[in-house]
Amino acid sequence: MCRLAIFALLAVAAVSVYGQPAGQDVPPFLRNATPAQLQSFQQLIQANGHLTESALDAKVSAWVTTQGGKVAADWADFQKFIKGQQGQAEAAHQAAVANFSPAAKKADTDLTAISNDSSLSVQAKGQKIQAYLNSLPANVKAELEKAQGQ
Repeated sequence: MCRLAIFALLAVAAVSVYGQPAGQDVPPFLRNATPAQLQSFQQLIQANGHLTESALDAKVSAWVTTQGGKVAADWADFQKFIKGQQGQAEAAHQAAVANFSPAAKKADTDLTAISNDSSLSVQAKGQKIQAYLNSLPANVKAELEKAQGQ
């Protein structure tokens, strides 16, 4: 599954961890889910942050299959959308990197390496990325954030 999908999954976990209302910040494939399905999904993500992306993907796919109906249909639509956006996202990323300072280019390379490390759990990746971002000089961090549209 694409990194964008993982971020969508982590958004749900963050929502539940920080106590925000679950209905406000859910991935597109869960917009039509029942409150019980949202809670079940949040529990799945929270309980499995120790897994690698591929292992978590398998758990999510199995969960979606058991939900069936609208959740499964919306998941299939979401997957198609993500796959369709991958080329555009990569082109935009390359365009942004071309304009980065040398320090921001190095940071982007390092962050990409962390993101692509299949041996790390989802939780470990998030922690490692956050620690790396926190270690960056303010100007480099600002440059990366600006490129992300934040």
